[in-house]
Amino acid sequence: MHENEESKRARFVSDLRREIQDVVELYEYSSLEKLVHLAIKIESQFLKKTYFKTTYNDDFYKTSWKDKNQTSSKTFPSNLVK
Repeated sequence: MHENEESKRARFVSDLRREIQDVVELYEYSSLEKLVHLAIKIESQFLKKTYFKTTYNDDFYKTSWKDKNQTSSKTFPSNLVK
């Protein structure tokens, strides 16, 4: 099947996940090869963000330092807390 370059790029973009499509559409690309590299970079960034969210406890980052100090003082015996 013979297809022009623009049609190949459009078909490639339409087959990407929607969140990657949204980012790819913000950039300019002149060839299918550059488009593929761009999509790979975007996908790896999404994977890093997903890994970070699932690896680290979000509750730790949501509480303020005051809440952490109050919580930590409750865990120590009263004679050790100033």
